[in-house]
Amino acid sequence: MKKLLICILCLASLQGFSQLRLGVQGSFSSLNYWQNDRYTGLTAGENTWAMNGWQAGVFAEYDLGYSGLEIQPALMYASTGAHLGQSKGFANSGNFVIGFSDTKLKVNTIRLPVNLLYSFRIDSKWKVFAGVGPYIAKNLSGTEKGFYTGYDNSSNVYVPGTFPINNKIHISGDNSYATLGKSNVASLDAGMDALIGLQYKKLQISASWVRGFSREYHTDYVNMGNMNWNFTLGYVLFGHERKPRL
Repeated sequence: MKKLLICILCLASLQGFSQLRLGVQGSFSSLNYWQNDRYTGLTAGENTWAMNGWQAGVFAEYDLGYSGLEIQPALMYASTGAHLGQSKGFANSGNFVIGFSDTKLKVNTIRLPVNLLYSFRIDSKWKVFAGVGPYIAKNLSGTEKGFYTGYDNSSNVYVPGTFPINNKIHISGDNSYATLGKSNVASLDAGMDALIGLQYKKLQISASWVRGFSREYHTDYVNMGNMNWNFTLGYVLFGHERKPRL
C-alpha cells in the first residue's frame, strides 16, 4: 500500500500528470427503486419507499486543457436497495395466501462512476461545477429483512400476527420470493449520474441523481432497479488545478 501511494505521488509530480487531483469523498444517500410491470412495461403499482444509505471512497480529477472540462472517475463502496412493500408475485399454499410483505432490501456494492464535469471558477477560493456520466457497479452481498402477512381464503380474513423475513442476498438473475427465503439481485448494475456542486478551496459539496438501467431485483410480476440521490462531501488531498485561459 505504501509503495502504491509513493508511485501515485510520483506520477502526480510529473508534467503529464501535473493537473491530476486525488481526493476522498463520502455520501449520505436516499435509496429507492424504479419499477415496471414485467408484462406491460408500465408502472407495476407496488409500493417502494426511500431508505437511508451511504457510500465512501476515492476520486480523481483530470483537466481537459484550459476549457474548464474535467474527467472525474471515482471508486466507491456503497449501499443500495429500497424499502419494498409487495403484494404480487408470491407463491401461495392452499387457502393460505400471502397478503402483503414489507421488507428493507440492502445491497453492498462497488461503484465506478466516470463523470464529465464543467467547472466555473468564481474567484481564487470558490468554484461551481456540474456534470454527467455513466457508472458500472458490482453487487457483493446484502440482506432483505422485514415481515409478511397472511390471508385465509376460506374465511376471508387476515391471519393474526405477522411472519418474519430474514434473508441473505444471493447474486443471481433468478426471480425473488422473499416470503420463501429467496432474495436475489443481479451481479452487475449500470446507469448514469447527473450532479451539481460547489467547491471552497479543497472542500467539495455536491448532490447527484443516480438512475440505474439494469434490472436489479424482480418477481414474477415486477422489475426493479436503482434510482438514488447522493449528497456528497469531498476533500481534495493533493494536486493542482489548471485555470481556464481568459
